[in-house]
Amino acid sequence: MKPHTLLALCFISTLHAADPAWLSTGEFQWQSSPPLIGPAADAADPDVALKDPSMVFHEGKWHLFATHRRASGKVDMQYLSFADWKDVGKATRHTLDFHDQYHCAPQVFFFTPHQKWYLIYQLVDERRAPKMGPYFSTTSTLADPKSWTKPQPMLEALPEGGDKIKWIDFWVICDTAKAHLFYTSDDGHFWRRETALSNFPLGWSKPELLLQDTKDELFEASHTYKLKGRDQYLTLIEAMAPGQRYYKAWLADKLEGPWKPLATTCDHPFASTANVTQREPWTTSISHGELIRSGNDETLEIDPANLRFVFQGVDAEGYKAKKYGSIPWRIGILDLQMSHLEQTLNSIVFPKLDIQDVDVGEAASYLHIKSRGMELALGAKLGGVNLVTQANDKTSTAKITLNAENISYREALEEIALQSGMRLTLFQKGAVLSPKTEKIPVDPWQAQRNTAP
Repeated sequence: MKPHTLLALCFISTLHAADPAWLSTGEFQWQSSPPLIGPAADAADPDVALKDPSMVFHEGKWHLFATHRRASGKVDMQYLSFADWKDVGKATRHTLDFHDQYHCAPQVFFFTPHQKWYLIYQLVDERRAPKMGPYFSTTSTLADPKSWTKPQPMLEALPEGGDKIKWIDFWVICDTAKAHLFYTSDDGHFWRRETALSNFPLGWSKPELLLQDTKDELFEASHTYKLKGRDQYLTLIEAMAPGQRYYKAWLADKLEGPWKPLATTCDHPFASTANVTQREPWTTSISHGELIRSGNDETLEIDPANLRFVFQGVDAEGYKAKKYGSIPWRIGILDLQMSHLEQTLNSIVFPKLDIQDVDVGEAASYLHIKSRGMELALGAKLGGVNLVTQANDKTSTAKITLNAENISYREALEEIALQSGMRLTLFQKGAVLSPKTEKIPVDPWQAQRNTAP
């Protein structure tokens, strides 16, 4: 293959990746790291937990903010910076002395209109009404933990319903016109407020109820993200099951909703011990976590093909602590695992492909025929590659030309999708090429199973 051709294919693989299977199936499989960091020993006031992680990667380093609980009952936040997650346990811990009372559950991002870093968190001030609410601090120097401004309230009013109603775990995400403030109330309710970008971080509307369920089914720690390259959003909310915490997931086409269930039961979760593999088991809970973002700004974009979830975990015995503030939470990372189909598509490498000016269906058929008898990478298993083409009048007339060497089945499909202006979606049992102008297709193999006698 010519060098410039190889380079182009590398860019294709990165910029025109297939839609991952979970977007349609809601099926997630994770591999957990060991615990990477937890409570630090301190003779004067020992740590109990390090939890509620929020982080960005900036200027060659990770910048991690987390809630810091101590044996005395004091709750504040800590900041750590490090180049590699394997070294986070060695990083210097800086306590953010914003206030002499409770403040925790940070969220960090760069707000482009102000050219400043924002830290959003909840704070209790007994001298104010309401005593507890969302606050913010800003800095122009992320790496300096002493540079943050003093806490300022984002809202002066009580949550809708008065002082009997809780609000917790505040989260900000912005679209092109507005900032949106999400939170839960520990009672099965999920809320949203909004303000114009020009008014942020003040000027919030009255709350809108987005989702409602029981306390256990819809609890706290909601986080919302923009899916990179798509007009879609993902919301994660923590739920409770007997003896453990786990996460659910919803999708929406806009931040206002409606939010449609994606993985919203204990048997079909976003992340729980049911779909998380641990080489050395250390946690029975997947609790208050944050997805690693592909950027640092207020849009909170994530790459749907490369999900990593930084979370707090604890074993069954630790979760039985007499009160929540005594649970010894530690922090680890979940990495989304490739489906069997993705492994197969990456493992089949064609020594040479020569497709000249054919339509999409013919190109797909050619790949299928050429893949028969191909040797796979060590350890891979070939179960057959199912491929469905759903063309319309425009895409059916597209002509595909592909002359390349040492290209994987997946790269070839992505190149066909690029040349035809189609979308490639990967499911558990096969792949679908469909027009980009239409919605992400439903899983055709799931439909067959549902209608089978």
